Amino acid sequence: MMNIQDAKDQIKDAIEVYLSKDAAGNYVIPRSRQRPIMLLGPPGLGKTAIMSQIAAELGIGYLPYTITHHTRQSAIGLPMIEKVDYGGYECTVTNYTMSEIISSVYEVIYNEGKPEGILFIDEINCVSETLAPAMLDLLQNKKFGPHLIPDGWVLVSAGNPQEYNDSARDFDVATLDRVRVIEVQSDSDVWLRYAMSAGINDAIIYYLKVKPQNLLKIERTVDGTQFVTPRAWEDLSVVLNEYESKGIWAGVGLISQYVRDPEIATEFNKYREFYRKYREDYNADSILAGSFEVAPSAVSAEGRLAVISILVGKLNSEAGRGLDIQYARDLIKDSPGVTYADISKKLKSNLTQEERRGLQFASECLIESATDESLNDLLTDARRRFEDHLMNAVEFAKTAFGIGPETISLLTGLISCYNVVMFSLPGGALYTYNDDLLSAGRDRNLQNLLEGM
Repeated sequence: MMNIQDAKDQIKDAIEVYLSKDAAGNYVIPRSRQRPIMLLGPPGLGKTAIMSQIAAELGIGYLPYTITHHTRQSAIGLPMIEKVDYGGYECTVTNYTMSEIISSVYEVIYNEGKPEGILFIDEINCVSETLAPAMLDLLQNKKFGPHLIPDGWVLVSAGNPQEYNDSARDFDVATLDRVRVIEVQSDSDVWLRYAMSAGINDAIIYYLKVKPQNLLKIERTVDGTQFVTPRAWEDLSVVLNEYESKGIWAGVGLISQYVRDPEIATEFNKYREFYRKYREDYNADSILAGSFEVAPSAVSAEGRLAVISILVGKLNSEAGRGLDIQYARDLIKDSPGVTYADISKKLKSNLTQEERRGLQFASECLIESATDESLNDLLTDARRRFEDHLMNAVEFAKTAFGIGPETISLLTGLISCYNVVMFSLPGGALYTYNDDLLSAGRDRNLQNLLEGM
């Protein structure tokens, strides 16, 4: 068992190896030895999402299919009768039109100009009885009916174990001996690191820091199956962010439509109200500006965590905006003449999260006729302001809470944010505090350990 990040790394490494070529342009690992990858784990972990990310990061094609949406005819093609001459003996045989899935691979190859890619088949172990033999043939021989998956396209599949899906089936040993099975499980630390970079609603991040066991929960009760998954939290986040941007405060009724466990939905709603109270009581903008005073004695342990989460969220969002400016500046500088239409077309393709966000901001800049010089000035101001805000946040924590768990939590939280690390200046405030606080903390722990021996 591994977490979804480790699974992503393993799959990405496997695909890079599968697609490596010798000097003559031949794949080093022949097609027959390129075992398909099968990803097994609970629903909602992000199995589909990481495949899209891998393809975008490697710059290769990507074609996802949920196989349970297909019939046997669409998967392997429609039968057609043909006459064949076998040395003077004429007979009729059954042939098949090209599989809809295989033809879609060729469309990606020719329309996007990507001869290599990932064919991702989801819910592969949940197909109907009529389609099951075709899935075995796919995994064993990399083909649908008589039509082979093109060379350069790696087959990756995913499914849920039977404990999570009543329609899931086991594969026989002969099939499993021809695939690479990767089993994944929920890991709240990994998901929270992802959440910080993905713009997940701050209250959800705060709640799952306090209650990490509720990231994924599936339980069968007398009242039916109660569940919540990482996918549900992320979908709920999108809705909550939009509601809040319009000044609408959604309650437990909306939350329960995503979090299908009444106890967790009610509890999260209470934590969200608690989080809102601290967001209103402690003005994060004033803290980051360095002009806020606080009476820390009145703040509970959970309240301190809420304040720290608010500050981390603010700084992470600010750093993300800075990276958008940097991306837009570099794009306009390195691609003179790039147009809004060019960006709009690219936005329709499979992209990394950072590319998509940067392109969206770049399109706004083009509408406003921004230049790389004006964006460079904007970037310089954004980076200077961010460095000041990060310094003010840490100094606030040191003053309000001392150099203890809360201040260390603030710093480690910032270091776990991709946006913050990538936007921070080398040798700037983040690195200085890391050396002064975290390294000093490690030294003290080591000293205490040695003294206790």
